[in-house]
Amino acid sequence: MKYIINKNSKRTKNNKYNFFGVVLGVISLILLIMPVSAMQIDSPQYRVDKLTPDETYPQIIHPGDTVDIWFKITNDDDDNVKDVKITVSPNYPFELKQVNPIEGTAEISHLNGGESDNAYFKFHINDNTQSGTYRINVNLMATKYKKEDGEIVESQINFTKIYYINIYSVAKFELNSNKDTISSPDANDIQLYIKNKGNGNAKAVVVNFRGSDNVNIVGPTTFYLNSINSKINKVISTQLYVTPKAEDKVYPITASISWVGEDGAPYNSTIPINIKVIKTIPNNTVLLYVDSYKYNPQGSEITIGVANRGATTVKHCILKIDGIKELNNNYIKYIGDLEEDDYDTVTFDVNVHPNESIPITVELRYFDNYNNEYIISKTHAVTFEEELKEQSEVYYAIIIILLVTILLAYYLYKRNKRKKLEKGFEEE
Repeated sequence: MKYIINKNSKRTKNNKYNFFGVVLGVISLILLIMPVSAMQIDSPQYRVDKLTPDETYPQIIHPGDTVDIWFKITNDDDDNVKDVKITVSPNYPFELKQVNPIEGTAEISHLNGGESDNAYFKFHINDNTQSGTYRINVNLMATKYKKEDGEIVESQINFTKIYYINIYSVAKFELNSNKDTISSPDANDIQLYIKNKGNGNAKAVVVNFRGSDNVNIVGPTTFYLNSINSKINKVISTQLYVTPKAEDKVYPITASISWVGEDGAPYNSTIPINIKVIKTIPNNTVLLYVDSYKYNPQGSEITIGVANRGATTVKHCILKIDGIKELNNNYIKYIGDLEEDDYDTVTFDVNVHPNESIPITVELRYFDNYNNEYIISKTHAVTFEEELKEQSEVYYAIIIILLVTILLAYYLYKRNKRKKLEKGFEEE
């Protein structure tokens, strides 16, 4: 029987042993050359400086914050140490502020065995920092000393530790609308754009709108938008209603926004949106009408009336007629302003034939308070009838005059005749 020995398998086992041997050797070498230090640097403690009155999370760091950071330094050895120097080397986004005699270095003169002290620093966080975990390098140098055989024996301690601190960006909301002017008293469709301009993401976003006395929200006032990430915007569609009592001015509607930040803390913001109300003048509030007309062979007259039935002043009114001959070639007349519930009339001298039906076009031009021009036009069919009643009265007057004349003549005739008879009797 023959036995076959796999030489490759044996070589593989030898390679594994060699590899582990090298690794163990490297680890042993590292342990031998590493200085053993009895000094300890605890993890950093920190607190946001200059808290706002409503700050409830002092250990959550945001961009733009100024932060007090301190490290607990402990001498765990029985030997004493002196000239302890703790130096921080901040990376972005930490900006070191001067609080120690040497910037970035805190000094502890002496630590007995088992004694501790704190090294304090102050940082400002860059305003444009993105959410993330950022590194701080902390270096410790000290002189360790002890007495041996009546002599002071000193040795140097020098090592660096790396720590990581979380920074949470904050969502910052901006609210805009697709229109900044609305009309009264209509219901106006409006789109509101909510944009997260901050570097932090927002979760569980809720927006609640509240109107004012004369500008109100029609329909839902609360919108649940889930999350809005940084630099993302969402659109909210709603309606605004302007009451008839609203004046021409700016009214605010208020948006209250609440959300949960990346740090798990709740946030809220209130944003006013200014809406300018412009009271338009609908054409049906201005009435054009024929007030009166009269035929006259020497020159007829027609009077046109303009009435303002709205709640807004009608300004700089100009009236024009067409379709009829104006005797003075004055087809356009200026009326001026008409206040609420006011009217005015304008008379034109015209030349027409009796009993003729004439389509007269009346055009009115006017402005609102914002110098927007409006034009309305209306055609009236007017028949200038000859007034027969006046002619009849003339005829009656002539007849009466004739009758009176005849009666007077008859009376004078009879009177003269009687006088002649009386004179004849006297002569006899």
